[in-house]
Amino acid sequence: MSMLLTSAGVLDGAAHDALLELLGKPISESTTVVLLDAMLPFPGDKGGMLDHVQQYRSLGWAECDVLTLTSGPASGIEARLRAADVIFAYGGTNHWLAHTWRATGLAPALRELIDTKVYVGMSAGSMIFSTLHAAAVEALDDHEEVAMLELESVGPALPLFDWFFFAHLGADYFPHATDEWAQQTATRLGGEAWFLSDGSALVLRDATADPEVVSGQHWLHFDADGVLVGSA
Repeated sequence: MSMLLTSAGVLDGAAHDALLELLGKPISESTTVVLLDAMLPFPGDKGGMLDHVQQYRSLGWAECDVLTLTSGPASGIEARLRAADVIFAYGGTNHWLAHTWRATGLAPALRELIDTKVYVGMSAGSMIFSTLHAAAVEALDDHEEVAMLELESVGPALPLFDWFFFAHLGADYFPHATDEWAQQTATRLGGEAWFLSDGSALVLRDATADPEVVSGQHWLHFDADGVLVGSA
């Protein structure tokens, strides 16, 4: 398993270095596929998303495919996922992204893929593997988003681990995402939680083991009782 869970992607810094280490070969010799499902349910301008995809492409990939999990027959989508060295799941709504993996029937393929490919999550793309997915709706008060998506229930794409990933700690564009907010959210969650700044990431090589923090910036780790057990 080679999973890199990031808050803001892999354009530079510790997350970029971790990607190269997991990949084990130059980006120029590697192929990637970008999944956009998490962002597309939101209305409005997508200029920022397009800029981010172009920046990611400019890392120098041998091939950079772009798709959604519903942009063709499941067999074709699965083939394109299997053809890539790196699967990059862009941010947006984690609830829709997790739902789409399940609704398309591609979740079992994802379970195989994360054992043979490098999976990189950005924000929502990092948030779809926790058994605490439904509890996070309560902790984050995501009810309005779930209603907008017309989802009768929520859950992970794959229940790989018993902790939850929260993105964008301290980000200027999320002014509410302070250390105090993180403490309160962790207490409401009732489970182990990691809060990552945009310059931080987690590496997973085994779903049953603790993740490895790769960071040059701020992060917080709370236990299931909401007690701070690690930080930087």
